[in-house]
Amino acid sequence: MSDGKSRPITLTRVESRLRTIYCPYTDQEINEGETSKEHIIPLSLGGVNGFDIPVNSVFNSQVGSSLDGALANEFLVSFRRTRYNARGHSGKEPVATVKKATYGDGRLAHVHFHQKKGLRVWDVRERKLKQVTGPVRVETTVSVDLPIRFTAKVALGAGYYVYEHLFRKYVDHRQLRDVMNIDPAILQVSKSRSSLGLEHLTLRVDGYFSEPSSGILRVVRELCSAVNGSVVVLMLGDGCLGVAVGILGQYVGMVNVPANTVSFPNQGDYRWGHVVTIVRGEVWRSSWRGTLVAWEKRLREARDD
Repeated sequence: MSDGKSRPITLTRVESRLRTIYCPYTDQEINEGETSKEHIIPLSLGGVNGFDIPVNSVFNSQVGSSLDGALANEFLVSFRRTRYNARGHSGKEPVATVKKATYGDGRLAHVHFHQKKGLRVWDVRERKLKQVTGPVRVETTVSVDLPIRFTAKVALGAGYYVYEHLFRKYVDHRQLRDVMNIDPAILQVSKSRSSLGLEHLTLRVDGYFSEPSSGILRVVRELCSAVNGSVVVLMLGDGCLGVAVGILGQYVGMVNVPANTVSFPNQGDYRWGHVVTIVRGEVWRSSWRGTLVAWEKRLREARDD
């Protein structure tokens, strides 16, 4: 027997099960009720609400720890997180940590770099913080493939966020997924594309450990490092789409993937592409051409001063 009251929450749940959403990470149409909000740039890396898309919730959870979390915890990146106070979903204040360190006569230690408290040394054997006046020796490793895989992931999310059906139809986004999903353990054994089953890959990649091979790469790297926050640059080329990513004032990488860009916006400032910038918790969207003009003006004024 009905009580005559409407049930808007129940109706919404039914509609969410019937409506389908395209997920660029899995290349599948899925029920809206099976999605979760994906921050294209994670909160822990300078992202913000508003620069996000709905994606497969299971995949989102997996990539959040295996890719986003791994990059956020790398020492060089985590150190920048402390500088920008970039907090993840937990809201905890970021601390850069090195677990392989020694001090004094070789005593094992963990070293924590805190924006406000500075360097703190945790003695592993005594299990307490120590006041250290002498040198502290730290050892850390940096993954070469992780920034490229992360850049491919951002390219998938940002490409679909900006261009929607054009990205889905005219960009060879399968190559981006293949790069994003490469198993690092396999890379340690073999780096040849044929042995990895990736001989079909024709996209080009650039990471911050490599030397820039062209003038445009130098410009992109300088721009990403000059932004006082995080940035994604999407550049339309002849038969390709280039996507560059900067995290917290640091260039991360760039992928250049085959694409039929004839049907993309080809008039006005946006004919060269888009720039999405996140600074001080706000999202700014501009044209690639307009960004270059403004940046050139800024550099010229700095030189004149």
